[in-house]
Amino acid sequence: MDVWQLNLRQLRAAVAIAEVGSISAAAGVVNISQPAITQGLSKLEQQLGTPLFERSRTGMDATEGGEAFVQRMRAALNRINSPRVTMTQMKALIAIADAGSYARAAQVTGLTQPSLHRAIADLSLALNLTLVQRRGRGIMLTSRGRSLARDFGLAKTELESGLAELASLQARETGRIAIGAMPLSRARILPKAIGRFCAQYP
Repeated sequence: MDVWQLNLRQLRAAVAIAEVGSISAAAGVVNISQPAITQGLSKLEQQLGTPLFERSRTGMDATEGGEAFVQRMRAALNRINSPRVTMTQMKALIAIADAGSYARAAQVTGLTQPSLHRAIADLSLALNLTLVQRRGRGIMLTSRGRSLARDFGLAKTELESGLAELASLQARETGRIAIGAMPLSRARILPKAIGRFCAQYP
């Protein structure tokens, strides 16, 4: 899955659910309606191909994969450090920092130059920061722009690691094994065989 397909609003809601233990309480934390959070969580889990939470009598409990991914989401959101930032804005700033121009960033991202200009302008307005300045015929990031681009890059890395960990958990073989053995093999052969198996399939 491409990390840019994720929705930061949905990620914030998922982290809030993990922290407060219910959708209704999370709605107040992130200032999103309960139906919107429910729908967003469903879309996120469909994208990831795995449930992040299980309903219980006490509320919402994170699954094994959910716990791992929530840690990565929390770290990424701490790097982003604003509920006003969108994935498109992150993608645009990182691309411009790497490419050095709107034209090259457009080639890398597949976004049009007007879309990149709009994303950077909206991001600057949302954060009340000047991120890009003209330099001759080209552009350059301001010091705040470079710092933010680094943070966004680290946030992207956290999310990519989270996706990789989820994929690893989904690929892991699970099940119950029943073993029958004669008395002699139980004492001499079986312990070593189980040890080797557990080492290979932890």
